Amino acid sequence: METFQSAPRAVRHDVRIVWMLAAAIALVVFLIDALTPLDIAIAVLYVIVVLLVASTGNRTATITTAWGCVVLTLIGFILSHDENVSGGALARCAVSLLAIGTTGILSLRNQSTTTKMQEQLELLNLAHDAIVAHDMNDRITFWNRGAEALYGYSAQEAIGQPIHRMTQSNSPVPHAQIRTELLRSGRWDGEITRVRHDGGEIVIASRAALLRDANGLPRAVLATSNDITQRKRMEAELQRQRDALKRSEAFLLDAQRLSRTGSIATRLPAGTMWWSDEAYRIFDYPRDVEPSIDAILARTHPDDIGIVRGAHESAIGGACDIDVEHRLSLPDGSVKHVHFVAHRASTEADGDEYVGALMDVTDTKLAQEALARSTAELAHVTRVTMLGELAASIAHEVTQPMAAIVTNGDAGLRWLNRAQPEIAEAQQSISQMIRDAKRASEVIARIRAMARKRDSQPATLDVNEIVGETIELVRRELGRHRVDVRTELATPSPIVQCDRVQLQQVLINLFMNAAQAMSGVSGPRVLRIATGESQSDEGYAQITVQDSGTGISVDNARRLFDAFFTTKAEGMGMGLSICRSIIEAHGGRIWAESPDEGGARLRFVLPENQGADDEH
Repeated sequence: METFQSAPRAVRHDVRIVWMLAAAIALVVFLIDALTPLDIAIAVLYVIVVLLVASTGNRTATITTAWGCVVLTLIGFILSHDENVSGGALARCAVSLLAIGTTGILSLRNQSTTTKMQEQLELLNLAHDAIVAHDMNDRITFWNRGAEALYGYSAQEAIGQPIHRMTQSNSPVPHAQIRTELLRSGRWDGEITRVRHDGGEIVIASRAALLRDANGLPRAVLATSNDITQRKRMEAELQRQRDALKRSEAFLLDAQRLSRTGSIATRLPAGTMWWSDEAYRIFDYPRDVEPSIDAILARTHPDDIGIVRGAHESAIGGACDIDVEHRLSLPDGSVKHVHFVAHRASTEADGDEYVGALMDVTDTKLAQEALARSTAELAHVTRVTMLGELAASIAHEVTQPMAAIVTNGDAGLRWLNRAQPEIAEAQQSISQMIRDAKRASEVIARIRAMARKRDSQPATLDVNEIVGETIELVRRELGRHRVDVRTELATPSPIVQCDRVQLQQVLINLFMNAAQAMSGVSGPRVLRIATGESQSDEGYAQITVQDSGTGISVDNARRLFDAFFTTKAEGMGMGLSICRSIIEAHGGRIWAESPDEGGARLRFVLPENQGADDEH
């Protein structure tokens, strides 16, 4: 507060000094003019008094002083002359009065001009832009408040300083080129980087104009500037985001091309669509084709049109998510498999907008088919290898009914060769022969089915029946390992839709693994087989195979179903991996557990065939 008050005090002090000096000069001039007999125009010195008062800028005081000096001149003239006044004295008095009046008028005019200039300068100070004037040597001659606020230098600090050196000006255009353009056209505008008084760097937009004198010579430069630092930063950030956006778009295009995934946006119910470049490529359409549901249907495989229409109708109905797979039939006769997923991104008054991805999964489908064929081949090889391992059991299964047929045949001949043939007994022996022959035939048929190379043939199967047949097929092998088989079969038996041979292959593998796991156990070797409905998977049948062997270690449990993983010295590590493939191919799942009582428990579930169960 003290700083702001000191300036007015100093001004008042200077004005008082001027007034005192003017009064002293006026008194001295009056005394000399009135009391001395000098024949000179001493009153002309009153002009000094008028000029001193006029320098204060007070118009009223200037007028009063001029008239006062006139009055003092007349009084002094009267006091210094009698009635005999010479013409020279009158002339000197008139010159003095004329000088005083002229000085007063000129002073008043100068005050008016100065006031207007001050008002104009004040208007420039009111401007928000920085306004700076400098001479042709770049030295500052005017510095408004806007410049003070922008650069941090006060007018007192700036005036007289070289503008470019003080602000460390730096421009993409050299200073010499700016000066040349000013001299040529009288104007220049552009961007300049400058440094504020506090060291901060700013970017300004500057507009300069050249002032010439009456002879056309350059006199000064007036420049207006405003701070565009924030705007330049925003422009730089926007530009960076545009680079980044272009890179993202390029990456997206490359990613879509590499992953064969196109983007589709749809607004419903209007039906307007947008496709990415990769979507056009997947549909095999040129870019001038208008995206639409009709264009999609035109490329859809005839057998899958219902799938596409259903997905479109679901979206119109307001479904949140769409997920369908279908085929495309292209003009060159080729067929593509595609997977389309979409999500409702927004809901507006005029409809819903869906954003989706269209994936070309043809190669994946072909790979899955090839994998299925390879798995089937491997499963076939495994079955044949398994049959080789079960040769002794198979031979026993076949030999038993064949031996029974021979025995019953001999018995039948004896009954017929008696003196009185026993027809009833012979018929019974023949019936038993037929039964045993059928039994042998069924064993051979099952073996041939397991050895045959064929595609999966799902059928409605009684789970308990399949379990029983499989136990009989490996019973001799289980007996060789001294395994006690205990079954807990559900009533009624679960019914599933499954390939009979593949299900038996899974069960044989699990039974034989359990028997081998118990081969090193000295205590009881118990194999428990249970069927029933799954408690955790509703609508699924569950089969459990549990042994009393050494169990499964934590490390082995994680890799138990991995391909080529085995704990057997002679094993290939494909048995459980194939079992998992078979179970999952039928819509089920398989896993292993370590029960508290020891040993290992393997379980798998398969979807129940409800319709077949009702008929059964």
